[in-house]
Amino acid sequence: MPAPTPPLHLPADLPQPGPRRLALHVSPAAEKALRQGHPWLYAESIRRQSHDGQPGDLAVIYDGKERFLGIGLYDPASPLRVKLLQHGQPARIDADWFAAQVQQAAARRAPLAAQGTTGCRLIHGENDGLPGLVVDRYGATLVLKLYAAVWPPHLRALLPALVALPGVERVVLRLNRQLQAGEAAGLRDATTLAGTPPAGPVLFTENGLTFAVDVLRGHKTGFFCDQRDNRAQVRALAAGRQVLDVFAYVGAFAL
Repeated sequence: MPAPTPPLHLPADLPQPGPRRLALHVSPAAEKALRQGHPWLYAESIRRQSHDGQPGDLAVIYDGKERFLGIGLYDPASPLRVKLLQHGQPARIDADWFAAQVQQAAARRAPLAAQGTTGCRLIHGENDGLPGLVVDRYGATLVLKLYAAVWPPHLRALLPALVALPGVERVVLRLNRQLQAGEAAGLRDATTLAGTPPAGPVLFTENGLTFAVDVLRGHKTGFFCDQRDNRAQVRALAAGRQVLDVFAYVGAFAL
């Protein structure tokens, strides 16, 4: 029998995306960039807009001949006015769409488990089609970090896809400085959005070694997952030697 999914703890007053999609028409240079898969639409590239929008509203982008270019998340306060979710072909951005993106990202990292690694960057922003958002996995704990005000309205659709991943027991929210300053729609940094809060450091393995991470107070999400291959290289070079570890955060390279 599969393990039950952890309960969600989202604020009742979390905003919803606006019911009307914005229609944006853009400059020829922006048309070219979007056709090539650029993940952002800059504010100065917008030539015409159907109506005002709120952070996280869906914006559909058209070229000069009314052809679909992409759809993304609108941010009226950012020079990166739209963070693209979909290019080329129209799509319905809903819970099923988010679930597909999460599952694809998890499948890309699935081979790491066979290498003795249960901690990694599970979702890497623009690289996984979810700009302004990262998810790091530390064993049964996911740390969701938001870098843009466009994401709070979509957490109700995104979070179920995260907790549905095999072995996930909790999801912890982290916010960048800008969102901590009051632009996160009532969300607070270091809160547990699903499951029970961690009682202490979270353990995970990387290349067969066990590490402990503070997901509530640690820098960024608590660990620098992107240095995994560098740590493996240092491990090979330093075998049998005396090594001085100076100012290296949690000592991962020394371990």
